[in-house]
Amino acid sequence: MRLRRLDLIRYGKFTDRTIDFGPKPDSGPDLHIVFGLNEAGKSTALSGYLDLLFGIEERSRYNFLHEYSAMRIGGVLELGGAEHSFTRTKQRTNPLLNANGQPVSEMAISAHLAGLSRDAYETMFSLDDETLEAGGKSILESRGDLGKLLFTASAGLGHASDTLSVLEAEADKLYRKQAHGTELALLKKRLAELKSGKEAIDTLASTFETLETERLDATEKYDRSIAERSVLSARLDTIAKYLRAIPILADIRRKEAQLAELPEIASPLRTWTGSIADMIETDASLRTRLSASGDELERVTTKIASVDVDAVILAISERVRGLADRKVRHVSAGLDLPSRRTELQILDNAVATCLASLGRASEQYPAKLLLPAATIGAVRTMVEQRSGIVTRVRVARDEAAAAADALQAARERVGEERAVPEPARARLVSALSTARASGYVRETKAAREAADAGAIRWEAAIARLHPWSGDAQALARIAIPNAGRLGAWKAQAAELGKSSSVLCERLAEHQGNHDLFSARLDALRASVDVTDDDAASAIRRARDEAWARHRHDLSGDTADDFAALLARDDSGAAGRLANARELVEIRSTNRNLAETAATIAHTRDQLERNSSDREAVPSEVLAVARDLLGEIPETSPEQLIELIEDRIAARIDALAAWEEIELSRKKTERAVDEEGRIRLELSGARASVGVGSDPGDSLETAMAVAELFLERQFKVDAERTEALKTVGTRQEDLAARRRAIEVAERREDEWLAGVAEALKGTWLESGISATGVGGRPRSIG
Repeated sequence: MRLRRLDLIRYGKFTDRTIDFGPKPDSGPDLHIVFGLNEAGKSTALSGYLDLLFGIEERSRYNFLHEYSAMRIGGVLELGGAEHSFTRTKQRTNPLLNANGQPVSEMAISAHLAGLSRDAYETMFSLDDETLEAGGKSILESRGDLGKLLFTASAGLGHASDTLSVLEAEADKLYRKQAHGTELALLKKRLAELKSGKEAIDTLASTFETLETERLDATEKYDRSIAERSVLSARLDTIAKYLRAIPILADIRRKEAQLAELPEIASPLRTWTGSIADMIETDASLRTRLSASGDELERVTTKIASVDVDAVILAISERVRGLADRKVRHVSAGLDLPSRRTELQILDNAVATCLASLGRASEQYPAKLLLPAATIGAVRTMVEQRSGIVTRVRVARDEAAAAADALQAARERVGEERAVPEPARARLVSALSTARASGYVRETKAAREAADAGAIRWEAAIARLHPWSGDAQALARIAIPNAGRLGAWKAQAAELGKSSSVLCERLAEHQGNHDLFSARLDALRASVDVTDDDAASAIRRARDEAWARHRHDLSGDTADDFAALLARDDSGAAGRLANARELVEIRSTNRNLAETAATIAHTRDQLERNSSDREAVPSEVLAVARDLLGEIPETSPEQLIELIEDRIAARIDALAAWEEIELSRKKTERAVDEEGRIRLELSGARASVGVGSDPGDSLETAMAVAELFLERQFKVDAERTEALKTVGTRQEDLAARRRAIEVAERREDEWLAGVAEALKGTWLESGISATGVGGRPRSIG
């Protein structure tokens, strides 16, 4: 691999500089010496060559003039006998490019480096004072691949370096100065922690004894406190129970006081259960049994009386046996006789009262009116049923009358005619539905809001177009450059600006070099008294002229003049010969100074042409967009292009805002037309149902009136429907009440028939009506 040419396009202090080593000679050495003063750029060129091969370093120190993104180096490499042109940039992807600017793989170069890394290549082929010194130290210290190789080869210890590295690693792992993760550092840290822990828990024997005594006392106090706490907890539970019982005790005492104020009455027995009907039935049963027992007693008495016995003997024997008993009975009867007479009088009065209630006050023998106990029981049961039957009949008739009245009222409500015909109301409902579904209010509001927003945008855009003023039609007629032309202007302005910056940088660099060469030339002239080429040429011309005059005149004066000038020329030549090296440097500096002056002049010409080209761009822009820009102060092409782009964007925004305003106006007109149509239709529908309208009312008011009217109509319809349902319900209720009347009357007839059947064969069969039996059962029982 051979370097044919190195292009320092933008690298370090260089810009568009090239070092051409020429083609490889057919014979002889291929050695090139790059000569330059300190800080001339020799190390920069060497680093650029290494960066071309291996890539620009991540944090390169050669970006002091050109940014990382602008750094660029190139060159021509002879690989395998063929020339290949490469360019390298500083970027993460595809940094290596070929002659056509297309990305190529790093293998295009690394394949010819035999696997050498940058460090190895630099160690082997990029030697300088620093690398030579560092290499010597590496060899002595056996560091680095090359140093290790040379040291081990010379010492005969092939693996000593590896063993030394292992031992150093183990030593570093055990202990390393100011390191905190080594084994010794960790153990020391652990020892310090254990020591501090030991010191924290270490206690004297006397102190431990005192603490142990305090612990035992505290334990005893704790146990005693736990016992006391248990007793107190039990006491607290008892007190809590008493506290919960206090309100209950107060309530009991209050109720006992209220009970003491009440009168004392006999409490019914717990065995008294059942209803009054059961008790009446039991009473009737007992009375029947009593009557049967009386009859049986009378029969037995009659039977005994019919027995034929010796009355005298029996009388005597009874008297003899019961004389003492009769005496006692006689005495007690005598004592009981007044009360018996009183009772007899009471019974006679009761019988007279019963006879009067039966309409038989003149009856001489009340016993004839007595009915059998079975008949009395049956009649009494039926009398008890009488009140319920009568009540049911009365209630059924009252409910039937009420149901008939309710049915009549419901029929009257149903019979009322509705005020609004169904077709007219349907028309109003349709018109109101159309008004609700139209959305004209929303559309009108949205259109007006859009118009307001468009107006705001229009004003903002017109303000951006200041000092231009006019309407949308005038703005639309203004001619503007297209995007392609703007792009060409921007590209031209950017290129001119970039060229101007580069030329200014070059001019500054050349001016600095010129000042440097001038100062160096002055220093050389001040340090060495030597005649330069111009002075030597002037002296020689003066000598030749003196020689020509002397040959012409051949006088003493001309000879002296010639001799003096010849001596001066010889002295200058001797001085120039003695200071040949400084003279060469002065000549080189003069040449460099002249070249730099020429380069400065050329760069200034380029700057002038660039400035004229930059001035032509605003003229062209103003000629095309004069109507849109108006009168503006002089400015740079970039600012002028930015201004015209802003004006074009403002023009686009203004025209878009105006279109939005026009569209919103048309939408508003359509919404207003729709509102008028809906208002007309709604007014006709309201007139058809008899609801008047005021021309000054808004459509929302008219809709609200129509909705209120329809709500009232819907309420009337609901009431009518409810009334129809009520009529059906009342009819069913009336039918049910009439059936209840029939059932109650049928039961009443059955009851009357039962009463007549029960009294059949008695004196009451024709002497009292069945309906009057209710108040007589006790009198005849």
